[in-house]
Amino acid sequence: MDTKKLRQKILDLAIRGKLVPQNPNDEPASVLIEKIRVEKEKLIKEKKIKRDKNESYIYRSDKSYYEKFADGSVKCINGEIPFEIADGSVKCINGEIPFEIPETWEWCRLDSLATFSGGKTPSTGNAEYWDGEVLWVTSKDMKSYDIYNTQIKLSKEGVSQMQIFPPLTILIVVRSGILRRTLPIAVLRKEATINQDLKAISLFISNLAEFFFFSLMAVEEKILTDYSKAGTTVESINFNELKKILIPIPPLQEQLKIVVSIKQCFELIDGIEQSQESLQFAVTQAKSKILDLAIRGKLVPQDPNDEPASVLLKRIKAEHPKSKKKAKNISDNSHYENLHFEIPQNWTWCENLHFEIPQNWTWCYLEDIAIDDLGKTLDKVKNRGEYYPYLRSINVRWGDVNLDDLKEMRFEDKELSQYRIKKYDLLICEGGEAGRCAVWSREDNILYQNAIHRVRFYGNINSYFYMYVLHLYNDMQILEKYSKGVTISHLTKSSLNKIPLPLPPLKEQRRIIDAFESICNNIHIILDEL
Repeated sequence: MDTKKLRQKILDLAIRGKLVPQNPNDEPASVLIEKIRVEKEKLIKEKKIKRDKNESYIYRSDKSYYEKFADGSVKCINGEIPFEIADGSVKCINGEIPFEIPETWEWCRLDSLATFSGGKTPSTGNAEYWDGEVLWVTSKDMKSYDIYNTQIKLSKEGVSQMQIFPPLTILIVVRSGILRRTLPIAVLRKEATINQDLKAISLFISNLAEFFFFSLMAVEEKILTDYSKAGTTVESINFNELKKILIPIPPLQEQLKIVVSIKQCFELIDGIEQSQESLQFAVTQAKSKILDLAIRGKLVPQDPNDEPASVLLKRIKAEHPKSKKKAKNISDNSHYENLHFEIPQNWTWCENLHFEIPQNWTWCYLEDIAIDDLGKTLDKVKNRGEYYPYLRSINVRWGDVNLDDLKEMRFEDKELSQYRIKKYDLLICEGGEAGRCAVWSREDNILYQNAIHRVRFYGNINSYFYMYVLHLYNDMQILEKYSKGVTISHLTKSSLNKIPLPLPPLKEQRRIIDAFESICNNIHIILDEL
């Protein structure tokens, strides 16, 4: 279930007047808007705000919407055919009214409902401004609907030249890279100030705050699409334009009912998400168990007609230039005693790989069945040749290679074949999440850097089988035990080649992969239908 779309649907119903029934006894929104205008005039007289020269208000007449401005001019905004009034000042704006609302509702421009303020950052060179008790909201704090606390606090000296905003102020991020994906909006629950990446929206009647907050959430996609600034280094919202956006206004009593209904719906969705997370965890555990059965030879039945893995290993040795190991004798199931593997002192077979494998399987090292090479080192001073796109470890995900953010590096002609990735090469991250791996499944070739192991198998061995083996080894924390490094772990070439691997017959490798992927596909089909 797509819970994000479900939330959006609820918000969409809310701002169209379709989430809760209308009560004809509610005081209409036109009366509420008049109260807002009175409150605004009061603030103007008290010289707390300035009169807006472009001030306007919207009203309905003859099933049409009109906007009256401070200079007395009027325009029709509901998309009707343009017509003239006595002074000839009426214009029609096709389609500006986005949707129909109930009769007791009204439309307002955002700037008719509130004042707007920006923030700033005190001098970082003055220690007296920092580590105080005043909440200072930045985009990093805008991760929930309600702001009760902030990561950084300022002193009274630090905010002496800054505006302090009361609870029920609406905060919106207007400048941040996060605007590529989402529009953070929140309700301030405690007094706070803000930095320059945010705008504070102070409603003339604070009781409107929660409905107004949900109204902005409902049009998030429209704001990100229609009000983004073009040509800026950092993603930004054109707030001067956003202030003119149309907001539907229900009667106050209906607003309160809508807010309660939205919160109830969102609580149910939160429960669904928690259930989905639990289900996803169960699915992950199930996949891990299926993989565990797969590498023990218990997922599919063995076929006595398959060529034994020991024969496969001998044939590989004839073509594998670096293979030096001998095949293991497992005919008497004594391979635990006869293993020639170099086992690290900090773990034992019983802790990690103490399991039986079928008679026609064998144990091996990676270097027995494949060649492992790291890619080219990026050195802008020493690198020569033409620029080519290349893979970094960040491009290699579990089971997938992401090509969205490819960088380029210089490669000489003689290096192209050395650092070229071919179809069915297994790519393994050397650092970071060491061991994370995927199979290159594309027909076209690409180059790669030294943070990736390129494993090229011999003897038609199926690289997907060993991708899944490493996935299970990661779940079992085996890869972690072979990795080196404190801050950043590294799975070196020598360490990778010390990890014992089960080797099934070729045909069984294919049957295992088909069975595992079929089960996973069926699980996802069931999840999609929930």
